[in-house]
Amino acid sequence: MVSDGKGNAPPPGVDKNPPPPPPPHEQKAPPPPQDPKHKAPKRPPPPPSFFAHRARKFAAKSLRFGTTVFGIALAANVASHYYEHNQVDDFFGNSDSSNDKEGSQSDDKPKANKSKKSVLVLPFQNLKVVERRSGDLDDLKRLGPSRDKQPTIVLEAKELVKIIHTAAADPNITALHADFGEGMRFPCGLGHMEEIRNAIRVFNESHRAHRDPNINHNPVFAMPRNGDPKPSYAFGHSFQWNEYFLASSFTYVHLQSRGALHLFGVTASNTFFRSALNKYGIKAHVFKHGDYKTAPNVFTEDKYSKQHLEAVKAMTASLNSTICSCIEKSRDLNFDSVMWKSIFDYGSLTSANSAEIGLVDSLFPVDPLLSLLHANKEDAAAAGDEQKTEDTKDLTKAKKAKLEEIFGLNKSFDKFVATEQVSLVKYHEMIKKKAKLEERRKYFTKLAESSTAASFILSTIGLAPREVKLLPSKVEKVAVVTVDGSIGSALSYETIEALRKIRADDAVKCLVLRVNSPGGSVISSEAILEELKILGKPIVCSMSNAAASGGYYISTSCEKIFANPTSITGSIGVFGVKFDASKWAKGYGIRTDYYPHGSHAASLNPLVPLTPGTKDNITRMVAGFYDYFKNIVATSRSMSVDEVEQVAQGRVWTGEQAKEVGLVDRLGGLDRAVSYAKSTHTKSEYVDVEYWPRKKGLWDFISGKESLAEIISVAVSLAKNSSDDTDSILHLFNEMSELKFADRPHFMLTIDEKTALDLILGGD
Repeated sequence: MVSDGKGNAPPPGVDKNPPPPPPPHEQKAPPPPQDPKHKAPKRPPPPPSFFAHRARKFAAKSLRFGTTVFGIALAANVASHYYEHNQVDDFFGNSDSSNDKEGSQSDDKPKANKSKKSVLVLPFQNLKVVERRSGDLDDLKRLGPSRDKQPTIVLEAKELVKIIHTAAADPNITALHADFGEGMRFPCGLGHMEEIRNAIRVFNESHRAHRDPNINHNPVFAMPRNGDPKPSYAFGHSFQWNEYFLASSFTYVHLQSRGALHLFGVTASNTFFRSALNKYGIKAHVFKHGDYKTAPNVFTEDKYSKQHLEAVKAMTASLNSTICSCIEKSRDLNFDSVMWKSIFDYGSLTSANSAEIGLVDSLFPVDPLLSLLHANKEDAAAAGDEQKTEDTKDLTKAKKAKLEEIFGLNKSFDKFVATEQVSLVKYHEMIKKKAKLEERRKYFTKLAESSTAASFILSTIGLAPREVKLLPSKVEKVAVVTVDGSIGSALSYETIEALRKIRADDAVKCLVLRVNSPGGSVISSEAILEELKILGKPIVCSMSNAAASGGYYISTSCEKIFANPTSITGSIGVFGVKFDASKWAKGYGIRTDYYPHGSHAASLNPLVPLTPGTKDNITRMVAGFYDYFKNIVATSRSMSVDEVEQVAQGRVWTGEQAKEVGLVDRLGGLDRAVSYAKSTHTKSEYVDVEYWPRKKGLWDFISGKESLAEIISVAVSLAKNSSDDTDSILHLFNEMSELKFADRPHFMLTIDEKTALDLILGGD
């Protein structure tokens, strides 16, 4: 064993017997010193592995493929943009080729296309006007099989108003034609009708610029503008009272020769089920504050009570007066109350009677629209034909004579120059495309502001203007939140979710609360109200068809309340219901036994009779809710509690009455409320209006963001669409037989009997 001389062994890993050094003649000379500027050649890399080689090759192909796909997608988007841009320009006549030398209009205004003279057709017989569509699912419903051969068009009221306003400013639309057919298949709320009437008035007065287009017959807000008034026409085989209220806003009203006007005035009807409930041994115990809180009377009465009848008379009288006044102004009539009473009592007016007293302008056997369009088109073709022969002239005269023989044409068609018709659906689609292009233009303009290179590239390919007009760095917004339908947990959740997003958006300067609700649950209404209180932004309310009880409850958070004269509001009152079906159960040999750990544990069970303790508990709760309701109204409206009590007690008011008693600030629709919000709470020239809750798209359903139950409900609605008080009471008996009721107290703020039934049965 070799050691280091000191007795220590070599460390591990060292050869114990190293080889001897080579002889001197075999030793290699040391390498010569290299120039520091001269670098030694690098050793060639080892050959790559098979996997690394394939990976680099795949990455290169992926990069080339991704670049190609991106280029194709970019080209497709640019091509789509150009196609839609040209399509919109051709439709609205805004293309550069339409600019003639004599045109003095600015680039921002639409220029008339001389080859287009169109009439916009509004098919009211097949039109369903709603406050809010859920989104693309409404379009899906129209794709499904339907037992009804007539097409159904679903539009929001604000969409229809915007369409009519756009047509009023569109030089290519020379007239408006409404087809009422045999009547409107879908009922339309009076509040919506008023807003549509005001939009038609704007169209009729298209020669004037309207600063606020939703003010009823107020010339103070109309400013002169160049141009002539545009005519509008309404044709129907017959008209009911509400239908004629809408039709009378058109310049000319035409009635089928054998048609009739059924002008019977406003009618209110209620169904009472007290005797039916008694027959089955079911008793409804109602606890309410407010003698005029009549919604629960459906369970406890067989006919109108004194207070109920008084409220119905006052409401219908106000609505009738408003409608009569609007018809007189639109038709330039001078009818007094005696005349209207005679019309209501006479019954159905024949076409001859209607024309004699000035309610209609002309009587035609069929709708003359198609014949007039054909005649105008032939006249236009003949006028442009320089080689027109005498035979052609004679033929044209003969056709005109035949047309006059059939329709007896009069002065109402002197200004009808349209040669083609535009459908409501087509016009709506083009308006949406135009809005989409405008949003895209704003985006590219904003992008062009970021750098000179971006501006040059985008302007070269036509996606941004050559002279970029600087937009404000932060665009101010007005948010419109729609509360549509009975207020329950589902609507409350959706509304609160939208309010929280709006609260976090600093660009939103004002909220417009659009309420179209008869009320609903106390708890759900309170949840919305508290969320509105902490919003931290000014709130303006716009009442639609109804904003009563719970609908008015949430409106108390607003600084200004706008309502249409025919809106239904008020109903400041609360009620609770406890059903007792113990007698019904006893008749079928059903007995319920229970052991509660508290005095009220079984109080909601419909098979448990009402106890004195339960009665005291519900009475106390209802009284507390009513006092709080009056207090928040007093604070909001700057009234004393005693003054609120005078207009409360569950009494229902029309918008016009509500303004008189101090529950509403101004009369007007959604446009006027948004106009107020813009002028009062924004400073920027550019103000965006956002609508909440957001409409649901198809992707929300495809990606699973919506519940399966909601998708199934669409399929069910394709086959069945009916709900009325009779269905609700049958549902009540159904629930009784299955012993299934809502497992929470029934404290309600509503004027609607069906809403009350749905809440009692556990619906949302």
